[in-house]
Amino acid sequence: MFAAALAAGAYADEFVSPGNGTVYTLEDLSKIEACGVHKVEGAWVLDSTFTISDGDVLRLQNNEVVKFTNKLQVRVNGTLDCAPADTVLITRDSEESTPKGFRMLSDNAKAILKNARFEYVGFTFGGDKAQLTAENCTFYKYNGTLSSGGALNFTASCTGNLVDRCNFLESASAAISNGANTPIGIKITNCYFGANNYKNSNRPQINLTTCGTEDVEISDNTIIGGHYTKVGGIAVSNMLGMAFSNKVVIKNNVVKENRYGINVTGPVNAYIIDNDIVDNTYETNANNGGSGISIYDSAGKGAAYIKGNLIQNNLWGVTIIGSPEVNAGKVEDKNAADYNPGENVFKNNGNNNVLYDLFNNGPKTVYAQGNLWNVEAQDSVSIEKVVWHKVDNETLGLVIFMPAGKTEQTSVTEVKTTAPVESVRYFDAMGRESAVPFEGINIVVARHTDGTITTTKQLR
Repeated sequence: MFAAALAAGAYADEFVSPGNGTVYTLEDLSKIEACGVHKVEGAWVLDSTFTISDGDVLRLQNNEVVKFTNKLQVRVNGTLDCAPADTVLITRDSEESTPKGFRMLSDNAKAILKNARFEYVGFTFGGDKAQLTAENCTFYKYNGTLSSGGALNFTASCTGNLVDRCNFLESASAAISNGANTPIGIKITNCYFGANNYKNSNRPQINLTTCGTEDVEISDNTIIGGHYTKVGGIAVSNMLGMAFSNKVVIKNNVVKENRYGINVTGPVNAYIIDNDIVDNTYETNANNGGSGISIYDSAGKGAAYIKGNLIQNNLWGVTIIGSPEVNAGKVEDKNAADYNPGENVFKNNGNNNVLYDLFNNGPKTVYAQGNLWNVEAQDSVSIEKVVWHKVDNETLGLVIFMPAGKTEQTSVTEVKTTAPVESVRYFDAMGRESAVPFEGINIVVARHTDGTITTTKQLR
């Protein structure tokens, strides 16, 4: 009762709609003194916080200009209907103002955003049954005052969210984010992300916790960094190790000029397919990041399927840390459930004058067959120079990279050497090592006296 009394006192001078199904326009609210809505030189100026209750609707109308004053927020616990035929502009009232924006936290909150431009304001969105649809909108220079998370920030595990054909430009923090304990279901498609998180905090432009049962899709987007040293492109994570059965699909995106390209952390079921991941080199210390694709899972419960990506001019190509199951190409049986043609292309990934196409910094075997590597001849000796794995460090898992991919100019061949064999190691399909061949498929790693390492596949 005491808490309720405090809340009532806090809102005593604010307008709170009755929640009886009323649809409010700004014209309607301007007639209610407590709302603080005024028409000034053809624009609606909002200078008082008000609340649209669950069951009611706030409707912004075609070609309206709406200006928020300093620190202003509007609470919508019902529906925000912002879907004009042409456009609506929501912005600040002056260069000195740092408005907050819209806070929508009730279970039944619903936002319909279409054809609108939001400048300097953000959305904090939540509620277990809440839903956001944003189509053909622009979010420009969100100032970070409503939430440090992002221009669109989710604070509850709501599902069925869609962000399509939107532009996110020069936000102070991330463009889209949610909390570490609030996974969401969302599709982010056909959007442009440019130079977000200009405050250069350790947050990527898209920053999502993904687990539970709801799928996540991030596809057909362009994510261009602002050359910030702490801001990555796309990060999906399950850092609390929550239960998951969903899929996370990251497909057909262009990710360029960020601190890193795509990062997967914790137990996540990730599909990383047909992305162009290029020039993500703005990490100042390569030991801290800069990968085109990074997969980290210390618990060993996650999996990553990596296919058809162009991975070029990053500090690292693909890095694997911990014990995730990574399939970057497995071509032996086209009818197998884990068949993956590979088709990843690696070009000029490296740092400190060393090329790194794939770095397996974990104990599990990684299949990476059917790919084109950053070597002239797609043979085992050449590829070995750009792959770091068990051959280089006994504690690491094996990377099975032969056969490599094919181009019109390049066919798969094994380098031959006349130098005597110095040592031979046998690995089975699980990466287990033996001094003698296993029954079935063997990956044979031979080291020759001239320093050459050859890798062949044998069936016994």
